[in-house]
Amino acid sequence: MNESLTFAQALSEFHFIRPLWLLALVPAFFFFRRLWILDARGSAWQKVVDPNLLPFLLSKTKHKSQRLPLYLLLAVWSLCIIALAGPTWSKETQPVQQRQDSLVIVLDLSLGMFATDFEPNRITIARRKILDTLDMRREGQTALIVYAGEAHMVTPLTDDSVSIRNMVPALNPNIMPVIGNNPAEAIAMASALMDEAASVNGRILLITAGIPQEQNNRIADALNHGRYPLHIIGIGSSQGAPIPAAGGEFLRDSSGQMVISSMDRNNLTRVSSANNGRYQDVSVDGADLESILAESLLRGENDSYLESEEEVELWRDAGPWLLFLLVPLCALCFRRGWVLQLTLSAGLIMMMLEPSPAMAQEPDTSSDPLTQTVAVGSAQPEQAPAAPPRFDWRAIFLNKNQRAARALENQDPNTAAVLFQDDSWRATANYRAGNYEAAIQDFSQGEDIDSIYNLGNALAYAERFEQSIAAYNRVLELQPDHADALKNKAIVEQLLEQQQQEEQEQQEQQEQEEQEQSEAEAESEENQEESEPQLDDEQQEQDQEPQQPQEQETPEQDPQDAETEDSQKNQRSENTEFEEDQESLEQFLRRIEDNPGELLQRKFQFESRRRLIERRAANQGAR
Repeated sequence: MNESLTFAQALSEFHFIRPLWLLALVPAFFFFRRLWILDARGSAWQKVVDPNLLPFLLSKTKHKSQRLPLYLLLAVWSLCIIALAGPTWSKETQPVQQRQDSLVIVLDLSLGMFATDFEPNRITIARRKILDTLDMRREGQTALIVYAGEAHMVTPLTDDSVSIRNMVPALNPNIMPVIGNNPAEAIAMASALMDEAASVNGRILLITAGIPQEQNNRIADALNHGRYPLHIIGIGSSQGAPIPAAGGEFLRDSSGQMVISSMDRNNLTRVSSANNGRYQDVSVDGADLESILAESLLRGENDSYLESEEEVELWRDAGPWLLFLLVPLCALCFRRGWVLQLTLSAGLIMMMLEPSPAMAQEPDTSSDPLTQTVAVGSAQPEQAPAAPPRFDWRAIFLNKNQRAARALENQDPNTAAVLFQDDSWRATANYRAGNYEAAIQDFSQGEDIDSIYNLGNALAYAERFEQSIAAYNRVLELQPDHADALKNKAIVEQLLEQQQQEEQEQQEQQEQEEQEQSEAEAESEENQEESEPQLDDEQQEQDQEPQQPQEQETPEQDPQDAETEDSQKNQRSENTEFEEDQESLEQFLRRIEDNPGELLQRKFQFESRRRLIERRAANQGAR
């Protein structure tokens, strides 16, 4: 009973992990049917011998035995496809391993991060860079430390990047209790944090606008063990920028001079190189993080992993066990004549897949598709309708660019635009397909004269005439005698003039319609004013008519109705009290502070006071 129950459970759980592979069975049965029909035509004797004599001259048993390889070919194909589909009916538990990769992000929150040499300011760019770093890290632990005059830990080493992301928007120099620039203390805190966690592959990422040179030796002392490389991303410029202050003013020093916060790139490079790290200027496209975190993104033989307490259940793939059934079938291939028959069958399949021969045509004497010219004023040649696509086995040996070039030759620019990986070729395909916006985007990536010229053509077809004329002017600056650019520029200027005339005519027509509408409204208002005195006279007559007094009788109230009214009043009073309680509860909840910035500010102030008390106690003990 238990075995039948287990079998029933397995049957109910049976499915395929990769079911799309089962679609490959369709061509298997198609080829089997096709080979069966070809084999059923028989030998050459059937064409010369009378059909009534064939049963006595040809051996049917031999003919049936010759079809056995076809059955085996279908069986082998089907078993391979089913194995690739991944049949399964049970799960297995596998442990989860976590890669030991620790990263401590150290953020500069000195007043210099308010400088505006980066839009909107440096601190905003730094916060975005932290979010990009969290998005790039798929595994490992991350911590966040901020510093100004003192260093404070925002989050310890954790794999919960969501908690760190929630804290990032609240980070700004205003939450720091002590003003200054003390990166050495923050780096020492980061090193100690990874030592406590026994990190094997640890690194420190410093995002700053500058390091005072007197801090270089202290940073080297904090990282003298050489276990954790120090990578730096600089946010700022060598020219620098003033620091905004309250009231629209800028920060000034004690002598009244405006403070200019500039970044010493050479010092940042020296510090990172001295501590086995890399330096990169901040970038928008993420190239800085790809360079700095390249080692952590790559897996190596020296990577260490920790066994996690979590476990995951995965479906057990039984497909490889089906391959053992192929061993006896493959052994039959050593029989005489079987390999030859299977080879001939494969040849017949290739012949059936051979594409139809292309019709000869005159050679194309045009130049490279990227440089051939198209007059804007003339209509584009209509493309012949493409033949229905057929499977071409030769395309298996071509890369995407080669297949795209073949599609472009076969008047299929839409397919070519999808396959091309080169910007200039993809722009040409989009241009021929009429996708001018996409062609404009791709042509804009090139700086050669052909790309600029074709950009002007695409802008012209997109009816962006002013930009098209600007592109032609760039071509003429590089090559003043460019005949096609001169011709197309003249045509586009005429089209632009026509467009402007049409817009002017439409504007004049619209103004005329608005003027007529305003005149009609004025006439209707005058007619309405003439009819108002008559309405006032009628209203006065109605007011002068005597009004008849109306007596109202108050009916006596039923006792049952009085009880119902009292119960309704009590229910309304209870509902009112409940609504008041709910409102007071909501007001109480709204008073609870949930601003991470204020919480961090109070936390840092408490830590700063505690450190001050500890330093005073230490000084008194030393005395």
